[in-house]
Amino acid sequence: MPSKIMIDSDFMQLSMGELERCKDEDDQVFCTYKKMIGISDETDSESKAKIGVIKFLLATNNLNRLYFLIRSSLMALISGIIFLIAIVLLGTVNAPQAIAIGIFIYIVSLFISRFVDKPINKVTNLIIRYLDRHKKIKQAILDNI
Repeated sequence: MPSKIMIDSDFMQLSMGELERCKDEDDQVFCTYKKMIGISDETDSESKAKIGVIKFLLATNNLNRLYFLIRSSLMALISGIIFLIAIVLLGTVNAPQAIAIGIFIYIVSLFISRFVDKPINKVTNLIIRYLDRHKKIKQAILDNI
């Protein structure tokens, strides 16, 4: 049986491209398991435990990716609204003004994200719970973005 250190390092060396070649969650688990351990003499309970760990790691990775995508989309929405307000107030802008406004809005959106972190986290968690009920939409987001 491979040592825990070897399993962890082998798992971390897997590229996301190798995992994404597998079509669904069960295929990803099998592909990862096959890459990590290969065919060996192990009991059924050991292989089930390893597959359980792999499923947990893949689910955690997908949840982190989804959380990042949703949070960055919310930040882009906040920045877009601020930019729209700036354009409405200024009227027309040229390229240097747009660059300066863009830098200013980026900094302002970072401050806003820090000051309203709890509401942004609540909205993000609501969206994730909604996507947990709609597996096809969730999988489409994870596959295509």
